[in-house]
Amino acid sequence: MLTILIRTLIIYASLIVTMRFMGKRQLGELEVTDLVTTLLLSEVATLPLTNTDIPLSHALIPILTLMALEVLLSGALLHHPGLKQLFGIRPAILVRNGKPVRRTLSSMRISSEELLSQLRLKDVTDLHELAYAILEPNGQISIIKRATARQPTTQEMGVTPTESGMMHLIVSDGRINRHSLELAGHDDAWLMSILKAHRMSLEDVFLLLADDGGTVRIYPRREEAS
Repeated sequence: MLTILIRTLIIYASLIVTMRFMGKRQLGELEVTDLVTTLLLSEVATLPLTNTDIPLSHALIPILTLMALEVLLSGALLHHPGLKQLFGIRPAILVRNGKPVRRTLSSMRISSEELLSQLRLKDVTDLHELAYAILEPNGQISIIKRATARQPTTQEMGVTPTESGMMHLIVSDGRINRHSLELAGHDDAWLMSILKAHRMSLEDVFLLLADDGGTVRIYPRREEAS
């Protein structure tokens, strides 16, 4: 039992070090510790399932050990941000003030072609448009455009738009979505008044959407002939 515990700890630590040096792109949406735990758990859990000669305890001990390690490391990273340098991955600046940061690109093993390709996916064709391009811990590249390259905000234009909030699905295929109706702050009486104003019944409605600003969109089951 002790041997299994020690072997689990050694493999866990070695995988964290390996993943740490592989860089962000290979990690996807997971933190290093999360990915290592997921990889080990998937392997350990299948051992007693595929080989009945292996005692069940040989899988339970590593699983419990990994669970404990994950809980402890998550708590430690939360309360001691400095540990992120060892076990986590910090954002890396790839472009600063319109100029690529060559050292960072090299350390992250990101080629110029790959950088430009990722930026094009974000509708950026000129590095000069960027204040920053940042490689985030989840492996995605986020961008912050220069003030001269981004669209002006309504505040900068001196316009005060109406807040529309989110669109709620109130009726779907003739059925009322009670949760969305309540979330939108309305009741059956409001819904019936909307339907009455459009001379429709519930059975006539394919979709009825309403946002927080009061806009209502109704899509009937049968489209009227144009």
